[in-house]
Amino acid sequence: MHVFRLPALLLVLMVAAACASNPRPNETPAATVIVDNQSSLTMDIYLRRRDQAPTRLGFAPANRKTRFALSPALTAGAGLVRFEARPALGGELTSSDLLSVGPGDELTWVIPPQ
Repeated sequence: MHVFRLPALLLVLMVAAACASNPRPNETPAATVIVDNQSSLTMDIYLRRRDQAPTRLGFAPANRKTRFALSPALTAGAGLVRFEARPALGGELTSSDLLSVGPGDELTWVIPPQ
């Protein structure tokens, strides 16, 4: 009975190593946007694809840089996107130019001081 323990244990370890979480080669890498909020206002950040309703990405605190991951679902087939910043406590909307985005891209958008 002890003869089978070592090979069984080695088999279990090999299977566990083979199932380790390595990225699959066909997975699309997420794009990212770094929002450099130079404004004194905390902003709510949105991504707008063409003529669609905006999708909220999250908050960008005042005078800070914030990184947002853009899932492949947000950027698939989009080609061009626009980012929008809305002050959390109300105020004037700020938007980016149209930007080209693809898988794995890293974009930077600067919100100017207000």
